[in-house]
Amino acid sequence: MIRKTTDKSRGIRLGNFVQIRTIIDEEMEHVWSGKKSAQEGIEAAVKRGNEQLERFEKANKS
Repeated sequence: MIRKTTDKSRGIRLGNFVQIRTIIDEEMEHVWSGKKSAQEGIEAAVKRGNEQLERFEKANKS
């Protein structure tokens, strides 16, 4: 299990993936329940997801 990682072995990194997945799920529920239009749900998911990515970026600056 202890192996040296390289740029090619690290895989895709998406900070706060679990939180972003939850945001997408929440926004899709709003769309499916008729509380938001599809466009509103997508825009909200993008906005909230980007906020999570910004938080991750600030917390993990090298």
